[in-house]
Amino acid sequence: MRQKTLHFLRTNQKLILQVALALMFIGLGVYFIRHERAELGKVADSLSQASTAWVAIGIVFALLFVLVQGLMYQYSFRAIHEHIGLGLGMALFLKRNLVSVFLPAGTLTNILFFNREVERKEGVERTQIYFASTIFSICSILSSIIIGLPALLWLFVSRGASGDLVVGLAATILLLAALGWAVYSFVRGGRAHRWAERLAPDFFDVLKELQAQDFSRRDFWAVVLLSCVIELIGIAHLFIAIEALGGTATLEVSIIGYGIVLLLLMSSPFLRGIGAIEVALTYALTLYGFEKVAAISIAFLFRFFEFWSILVLGIFALVAQRDNALLRLGPSFLLLGLGIVNIVSALTPAVPQRLKLLLEFLPMEAIHASTYFVLLSGILMMALAAYLIRGLRTAWLAAVVLSGLSLAAHLIKGVDYEEAAIALATLGALIYQRQQYFIRSDLRLAQRTLFPGLSAVVGVLVFGLLGFHWLDHVHFGADLSWGQSLTSSVRTFFLLDTGLPPATRFAREFTYGMNILGAGSMLFFAYVWLRPYIFREEPAEESRQRAQVLLQQYGRSPLDYFKTYYDKLYFFTDDGQACVSFKTTQQFAIVLENPIAADAKQLEKAVGAFDAYCHRNGLRSIYYRIPEENKELYEKLGKKLLPIGEDATVNLDAFSLQGKDKKDMRNAVNKLERLGFQFKAYPPPQKDGFLQQLRAVSDEWLRDMGRTELVFSQGLFDEKELKKQTILTVESPEAKIVGFVNQIPNYQPGETNFDLMRKTADAPNGTMDFLFVKMLEHFKNQGFHRCNLGMVPMSGIEKAENAQEAAIKLAYERIGQFAHYRSLRAFKEKFEPEWTMMYLAYPSALDLAFLPGALGQVIEP
Repeated sequence: MRQKTLHFLRTNQKLILQVALALMFIGLGVYFIRHERAELGKVADSLSQASTAWVAIGIVFALLFVLVQGLMYQYSFRAIHEHIGLGLGMALFLKRNLVSVFLPAGTLTNILFFNREVERKEGVERTQIYFASTIFSICSILSSIIIGLPALLWLFVSRGASGDLVVGLAATILLLAALGWAVYSFVRGGRAHRWAERLAPDFFDVLKELQAQDFSRRDFWAVVLLSCVIELIGIAHLFIAIEALGGTATLEVSIIGYGIVLLLLMSSPFLRGIGAIEVALTYALTLYGFEKVAAISIAFLFRFFEFWSILVLGIFALVAQRDNALLRLGPSFLLLGLGIVNIVSALTPAVPQRLKLLLEFLPMEAIHASTYFVLLSGILMMALAAYLIRGLRTAWLAAVVLSGLSLAAHLIKGVDYEEAAIALATLGALIYQRQQYFIRSDLRLAQRTLFPGLSAVVGVLVFGLLGFHWLDHVHFGADLSWGQSLTSSVRTFFLLDTGLPPATRFAREFTYGMNILGAGSMLFFAYVWLRPYIFREEPAEESRQRAQVLLQQYGRSPLDYFKTYYDKLYFFTDDGQACVSFKTTQQFAIVLENPIAADAKQLEKAVGAFDAYCHRNGLRSIYYRIPEENKELYEKLGKKLLPIGEDATVNLDAFSLQGKDKKDMRNAVNKLERLGFQFKAYPPPQKDGFLQQLRAVSDEWLRDMGRTELVFSQGLFDEKELKKQTILTVESPEAKIVGFVNQIPNYQPGETNFDLMRKTADAPNGTMDFLFVKMLEHFKNQGFHRCNLGMVPMSGIEKAENAQEAAIKLAYERIGQFAHYRSLRAFKEKFEPEWTMMYLAYPSALDLAFLPGALGQVIEP
């Protein structure tokens, strides 16, 4: 468990850091709004008095912002000699901006949501779409540095600590000199280049691919220029916001304020800096003499121009496309937005006229209770939004309840019909998309932790009760009764204001401690109640034997042997005539190839029954390595199919070493024979001493190749299994085993295949060629007609039919970390096999975002 946790943290550290920063920023924003609650009513009045003319200019600049972003997309494609329309470029930006608020704006996001539209409307190849998007992203980052760095340096010089201009200028000169050296070293391939390549290898892979493209430098710099225009529009928006609210705008304030915004966006693009930008910008404006109310108002109006108005336009663009994956994200976005609205609404004063009207029907206590509920529900909604993306049923139920109660609470706390309308829209979207949410939560974990959790909560509340009662007026300026102490304890636990300002440092630390304990307790309960259910059914020997019987009757696949491997679970149809072999993760049931069935009709029946079984158990069914011949059947059942590689099968009857193209293999075989190496076949049962020799070869191969054992669609080194199998070896003149393969059962008549292929580090060049040639000749002499060589992942896509295929083709052909697949393909091509495309069948495009991690789990032993 510890190793899995460390692996998860290492492989997801960037995303974890971004999410942590985003949550910290949100918390900072909540604290800021709560701390400045008395000023927020004045902020609303200030915003209502904003100059209509200046606001209109700001909106025009926002539209210009979208237009220039569309031009950036156009010129990004022109840089690689492709063309898209301006309207499509603007729509791409709006949707990408919207999705990237919640998901990282990268390759996978493009694949899932945007590439297909560009290909369909403009006929651009997917590979080119990827490069254009990469150019867009790189130029956006570059312009942020070009504009943001000088702005921050300006701030340091003009408002530096102690106001020492000489120190500021010296630091600026040194920093610029260091930057100049770094650029020179980078371009020349020096130390800065090597350091940066170690720090960001993925970025350098992209640079190498871009260098290999037919690339227009002029159009690339046009994209950089347009991106700088985007930053200038941001500066103009801050200038306009200041003028609209009656302030005196200067270029210095606008540039420095916007530079701070860029810094925060670059540090955590997730959730677009919600909370932190408002706080930081407000603080920066106060340094330039703006009153607090004016500074907050300017920050809010600026964010409307730069963020919220663009987000609303993105929602319209999203709804207009009617894409399934995007629509599935809709409720999550709405819930996130409602959560933010709830927090802001709860921390801002009610409209006096509405409150006066409401007090004629409801007591003030009910209004206060509704306000507190709106605040807490807002915090919970923002956490629930992430779980909704995963399709959790419990998260959906909680979201429905909170949205419904928020609808009522907004009306009760101040007749806030605007916020109530948002709650109603969110509730409607959740109900409309209800069928998407069926992943079960792990209620057994929740039940096991309920008593300890409640005990901890009671302990915290008792601690608060005693603390508030015993900390007398010296610390809080009041002597509290037991009832008042309990009320204060509960309020601090739920992060609410007690009305008791701490008078001493100890009192402040006590209050903060209660807040932290309360927040931690709520997060703990949210986690255990929303944690996805982990399917824990154990493999039964009786089920394995039943599956083995069906394999003997209906088996016809090279993968059938692994369908009864020790790591599999089994599902049988009601009549017992078909079986599904699968493994589970938190939200997926991943099936190995087709179900074991007599014919296509039984296979179709088994898939339907298993899908229903998965739905009942809160799992999404995925079918891994579906052969080309079954593609139409899965499409008929509503599955989406993704090609994942080609399977190689050698025709043994036609195989020979004759011909000019076999010269290298003949040379390898002749070389090893001259050196005294021999091919040997060992029928079962195998002796323990022999298996120990094989173990040494296997361990050396794993260590030398830097690999670990994998399962699911392949086997691992298991003495019990190998003892029952034929082993084929290459041995040196000293009888040392330098390479081996193991022959495994194949239920297709006339066909055979193998599993492990391993060799020692000191095996001579050509050892595997020698072993495979002799192995194929041996199988041919044994009377077999075909030999399956296994699948080469990601290979065989000649012309991509959709965005997902294009991404796989691109990764296979261009990205260095998949070069070993190309080498494997080249090795198998030597034997002139027949290639068959294999597919992944899945229910929804959004599932692809989570499948790499799920597949990584099921292949672990």
